[in-house]
Amino acid sequence: MTTATAVKARPPTAAPVLDLDARLAIAAATMTVRLQEAELAHAVDARHPETVLNYADIIRLTPTTTGNPVAELLQRAQRRILRPGGWSRDTGTNGRGGVCLEYAIQAEARNGRDEQEARILVRQAIGSGDPITHTNRRLTQAQAGQLLGQAAALAVHCNL
Repeated sequence: MTTATAVKARPPTAAPVLDLDARLAIAAATMTVRLQEAELAHAVDARHPETVLNYADIIRLTPTTTGNPVAELLQRAQRRILRPGGWSRDTGTNGRGGVCLEYAIQAEARNGRDEQEARILVRQAIGSGDPITHTNRRLTQAQAGQLLGQAAALAVHCNL
């Protein structure tokens, strides 16, 4: 004769909460893929200079309705950089209305605190100790826009 034994049910376990480093690593990996896509699109376009490329059509802009003032500041700066003629590599501003990363952040900031937090997130997105202005000189327009998008994603993920 066989007897049935009761199996004790395990209590449900909560999903692990990701710490800041894990969330930053996820955001960095996501943005790396997006930067590579934009770099490829730029390389293709650079071979055909007769075409005018609007990077906002290629680069997926992060949503603007985050309710996060720092993320929204970075998104506005991203849109400013990505519009045709909206970026300047070697100077803060150029005669065509283009601006560098720092000027884009400064122009879109509504207060000093948000501007400072945005700069910190851009430095985090850069990932090196180089100042933002030095990094700006090494980037393409698409990469500059992606960098601002990555910083905006960090602001959303970190809930700053």
